[in-house]
Amino acid sequence: MTEEYKLKPKDVQSMDIAQDTISKLKQILPEVFTEGVDGNCSIDIEKLKIAIGGGVDVGADDATRYSFNWSGKKQAQAEANKPSMATLRPSVEDSKDWDNTNNVYIEGDNLEVLKLLQKSYYGQIKMIYIDPPYNTGKDFVYKDKYEDNLKNYLQKTGQIDPEGNNIDTNNDSAGKYHTNWLNMMYPRLKLARNLLRDDGVIFISIDDNEVHNLRKICDEIFSAENVDCIVWNKESEGKSGTLKQTLRYRNIHEYIIICYKNKETTRFDKISEPLEAKYGILETANLAVNEDKVKEGHENWYELISPSGKKWYKHWKFKQSLVLEFLEENLIYWGKEGNNQPRLIIPSDYRRKVYSTSIIEKSSTTAGRKDCEDLIGANSFSYPKPIKLINHLLQISSTADEIILDFFSGSATTAHAVMQLNAEDGGNRKYICVQLPEATPDDSEAKKAGYKNICEIGKERIRRAGDKILSEWQTKHKANDLLVNESQTIAPDIGFKVFKLDTSNVRPFDSKDMFADDLLVAGRSALDLFYELVLKQGYSLDYCQTILDIGGTKCYALINTDGKPFVLAVLDDNVKPNFATQILKYALTLVIVKDDCFNSDEVKLNTLATLEQLQNKDNPLQIRIV
Repeated sequence: MTEEYKLKPKDVQSMDIAQDTISKLKQILPEVFTEGVDGNCSIDIEKLKIAIGGGVDVGADDATRYSFNWSGKKQAQAEANKPSMATLRPSVEDSKDWDNTNNVYIEGDNLEVLKLLQKSYYGQIKMIYIDPPYNTGKDFVYKDKYEDNLKNYLQKTGQIDPEGNNIDTNNDSAGKYHTNWLNMMYPRLKLARNLLRDDGVIFISIDDNEVHNLRKICDEIFSAENVDCIVWNKESEGKSGTLKQTLRYRNIHEYIIICYKNKETTRFDKISEPLEAKYGILETANLAVNEDKVKEGHENWYELISPSGKKWYKHWKFKQSLVLEFLEENLIYWGKEGNNQPRLIIPSDYRRKVYSTSIIEKSSTTAGRKDCEDLIGANSFSYPKPIKLINHLLQISSTADEIILDFFSGSATTAHAVMQLNAEDGGNRKYICVQLPEATPDDSEAKKAGYKNICEIGKERIRRAGDKILSEWQTKHKANDLLVNESQTIAPDIGFKVFKLDTSNVRPFDSKDMFADDLLVAGRSALDLFYELVLKQGYSLDYCQTILDIGGTKCYALINTDGKPFVLAVLDDNVKPNFATQILKYALTLVIVKDDCFNSDEVKLNTLATLEQLQNKDNPLQIRIV
């Protein structure tokens, strides 16, 4: 009875993308599959040609056929399909508001992390923004060792090799200068595409060094009709001392490659913004009557408080209920500093700004440095992107309740921008940031300030930015407490859960003794094991996690917004006899129990029998015994 529920090798590896592709193809064209010489399924090319009307070109390396190739491309393509046996270990002490936040920050090699996210986030991400290394000859490029990416990552970050903390640069004198960069980008973009929704989009910042190569691999991965390119004016504020100059021109632009999962189903929103200010009068003329008498019971006498806290108690032209609507629609202007007498913005003076192939707003590299330096000190990070640029991309491509991913997180500008936009428009966007814990240079300002690696910079920026955003949000709503129903207002989520890439908590399976007593790696916590199992069963990291007492049994749980659990795990406590009957009241989808948590075979069999009662077509409960 228990054998079918025991942990299997597929339960501790990431999604097998190649097998998933084969399964989907079998559903569409089952007739083209046959048994190969090794007993595995094989595709009959002749049957495939017949099935799709002869549209398959099987010519071998035709010299006249256009193709974009480089050394290592086949390995890079194959790597995207290879499952990962790694895990993401939770770091509660390094997180902020662990119990309530839906945001995620992951430290690790993004290739392995993207593989681990496949089951949980496949087809779930609305917008991805990345700012990868530009391959200028000075920046770090992930030199993947495809035979063991995880070991390579652990060595590079000094976690298993004291000499492995040296970070490689892709010097332009190297023989594989472009090749190394292409081999890095290809599998990551391939995996990123899988995560996008059907109307999802990925924005990639790049400059002249690799824009031509990036465009070609994006055309191949996403299909050329699903790829656009726009220009970003990185000097739109008029000053920057870091721009590349030649004797012929001054370079003031970079590019953003846009890749759509399906361009036909993707729409960009226009951004509302005011034109040159034209304002209506909100206050009435001074009354030449006894004001105290007029004030009594008159609905147009009330107090308005500006975002800065300045108060006005006057007779207004409009009822308070109408002014509340004006505030909700951002039609009240408080002056540049937020403390002037309120004036009404005339709605007709609003325009819907059309999305353009050139971004020339005030979002320069100088602004990006200032955004970062204002929070965590001068020169802490090189060339961070400005919040305004990411905010622009978020506004045109996402709505209030969607998932945003950045797997080259750097200084965490994307996380900052998501929190800020949520505070501005009341949205509930969730972010996932992924960053390699690349060591900061010994002579850098960041190292002198105590930041050992880039992840430390990113996490500290998120903490400080979140506190600032929440404080400003609270001040704004407190100042307008007469006009805002606080019960209908939700503060922005400024927390984040930290996870760190590591080897699996489960030892490699031994075919002779798959369930040995030492199956679990020593020194790992129950929470480590919990997150590995739920992630690899397809549950996302943004769910709220808690510990429950169910009939005296300690359970790790994922809970819904109503506080009810849907995933339970008993991993470091004894299963009490009444545990099974207690969980009948929950609508569970996954139950995990460590085998040695059962006090007796009787308790085990009774628990499994009860759990099986919950299994039906409307509630496909999974049971796993570790």
